[in-house]
Amino acid sequence: MTATVVPFDSLAEPAVIPGPVPEPETCAPETAEDFESLRDRARELGNSGSYRQAADLYGQAAKVASATGDTDGADEALCGWGAAETELGNGTEVMPELRRVLLASSNDDNRWLASYTLARAHELEGQTKKALFYARLSHHHSSHARRQGLTGLSHNLLGNLLVAEGREAEAAAEYRTALRQSDNSPPMWLAGAETNLGYCLLAGATRARGLSTARMREGLRLIYRSIRTFRREGAVQYSMLPHLDLCFAHLELKRPACARRHGLRALKLAKQYGDSATIKNSLYLLGHVALLEGETEAARKCFGELGQRFYPDQAGLTDLLMSVDLRQVVNLRV
Repeated sequence: MTATVVPFDSLAEPAVIPGPVPEPETCAPETAEDFESLRDRARELGNSGSYRQAADLYGQAAKVASATGDTDGADEALCGWGAAETELGNGTEVMPELRRVLLASSNDDNRWLASYTLARAHELEGQTKKALFYARLSHHHSSHARRQGLTGLSHNLLGNLLVAEGREAEAAAEYRTALRQSDNSPPMWLAGAETNLGYCLLAGATRARGLSTARMREGLRLIYRSIRTFRREGAVQYSMLPHLDLCFAHLELKRPACARRHGLRALKLAKQYGDSATIKNSLYLLGHVALLEGETEAARKCFGELGQRFYPDQAGLTDLLMSVDLRQVVNLRV
């Protein structure tokens, strides 16, 4: 889970680029309050996953700040708008404005916002190398920013990008650092970071020469705890990946009943919230759970649905998956 939680049913919408702003006027106290109110409301909407409404409010806040000559406020709102549009699938369209802020602003908080959002935009575009560049740049700016907690967010994002490259050990180090610097972070964010660290530990434990029980035990503890947090916060949809991770772990531990229970839970949530990657990975793992139990027809059904949904042109895929175990090279975060 990234520092920014994306709703699983979000679809790309056209970016609404903030239009021309009026000429600067004398800053009135009520106008400044209006900017802060708009920004704070937009921030709350973004944190709750209401990205379209957040983008609209950030656009209004940028106009208000520009009208009063508040360049830093306008840049902050513009970065917030860019972050919301990025989560709506419009990262490519907002990159030029974010780069402008990154190069022109002398405010380290805004430089962090711009570089962090650029990293996220490139991540969603599948451009991991560029995303890593901007994520490292955001880490640099976080050390000079006034706002607290930014360094932890940058470490968490770096971890996400390293996981995508299959570098779980390096990612785990980033997640541990993020969690150490997570003072006053929301429970949902902590649960997401713990899920990510837990997955890295599980993946490392299964790929080590001989199963590493210590890493497996720590990974399981973190992931079970994150599920409890998501449930307590009323956000069970975000327990999708933890359930998938537990399916993987119990499958490796030769506990098919537990693996099936968590795999089915992950699959149900993934279908409910339209997460295609988790649907694919759940079907794959459930197929191997069935094979472990000797249920050949059930395994063929899972692999068949996987092929039909995601690889309809690849004839013979079901037979291949029935005979070849690819779990050691499958990345559950891609």
